[in-house]
Formats: sequence, structure tokens, C-alpha cells
Amino acid sequence: MSNRQSPRAEDLPPREWFDRWWDPPEFFEAVNRHSQGISPVDFFGKAELKPLREAYAAGLFSLILGQQDLPVAVRLDGDRFPDFNLRIGDELCLFEIVEAYPPGQKRGDEYKEAARRKAEGLPEVMEEFDPQEEERAAIPVIVEAVRKKAEKNYQPPPCLLVYVNFWLFREPVLSPREFAERLNPWGEKFQQTWLLWGANAIRCRPDPVRFFAHSLPSWLVP
Repeated sequence: MSNRQSPRAEDLPPREWFDRWWDPPEFFEAVNRHSQGISPVDFFGKAELKPLREAYAAGLFSLILGQQDLPVAVRLDGDRFPDFNLRIGDELCLFEIVEAYPPGQKRGDEYKEAARRKAEGLPEVMEEFDPQEEERAAIPVIVEAVRKKAEKNYQPPPCLLVYVNFWLFREPVLSPREFAERLNPWGEKFQQTWLLWGANAIRCRPDPVRFFAHSLPSWLVP
């Protein structure tokens, strides 16, 4: 029997996120406001909250793009496919989201550990934790996530956003072109391929480039 629970109605994305186009800062604030009563352990740890995590990724991604002087609007999609829509100028982009997460690790364990250490007055990050090693470990997980998503053979091919949900990110360890080379075998399966790496939006296909958030709001969910 599956341990997965059905999400509570109040935890699901509200209807208004699907019914109209949103300005990215307005949408991202709405996602964070809606999620305020949910602990980080639950938000990143519970399978039934996946719709909220996807809304968070769509919101942060659109927020970053909107800070690049691009006319961006975002709306969730209520159908099975795709997950969300972006309107960039006159171009409509249909996006699927896939999450890249540390393999063999129970979702939310790192947040529980961080909460325990905070309660005990211990340093927030363990001394033996190597952020560079963690970031390097993300690369094969990203590749595998894209490979599995490509196997679905979506028609028509959507754009793909890979939400890289690893612990403690700074500047990406690879250039956009280096990421593109690793994902090239599945390039034809998607119109565009993007990574959401911390506060960075990395376009791998076409024309690799990295955009970063010039500023993030104070209410940003950790």
C-alpha cells in the first residue's frame, strides 16, 4: 500500500493561479504567501505538496527572467500537460517541470537535520559538508532527470525546466555551454531546456546562456 497521502484542499494551488496571467513578482509573492503556514520540512519533503513546489519553481523562474528586461507573464496549466505557461513578449512557451534531487536520500531529511541543529544551538552547516562536492553531485542527477523526462516523448515537444533541488547553491559549477553538452543527447525532445539552479536560470537549448536574479524579495522561501 502506498504511503502517499492526498494533499489537503488548502495546500493545493488555488484556482486563480490557473485562471489568468500573472506578473512574475505578483505570482511569486502569492505562492510564498500561500505556503507560509507550511514548514520547509513539509514543503520540500512531502510528495503530496509537489504541485506547490512546481508553482514555486515556475514563480522563481519567471521572476528571474522578468528581471532581464523581458516582458514575462506566467500562468499554471490545469491540464495534465504542460505544467505551466510562460508568455515572453508575443511568444507562448509551454513548460514541463522535472525535479533533480539527491538520489538515495529521503526528501526533507536535510531540512529536518538543519532544524535539529538550530534547536540545539549548533552551527547551521556541518563542518564536513562540502558545497562544491554537493554541486558536482548534482550534474549526473540533472542528466538522469532529463533522460527520463525525454523518454515520455511529449507531443508536441514542450519546453523543459529542471528544478535543481540540492542543498546550498552558489554560482553554477558548469558554464551554460558545458551543461548543454551533457544534455545534448535529448535536445531534440524539447523546444527549450532550462535549469533552475538556485537564483540562476540557465538556458541549455537553444543558445546557452545564464540569467541570474538581480535581487530576491525578503519573503523568499529558503
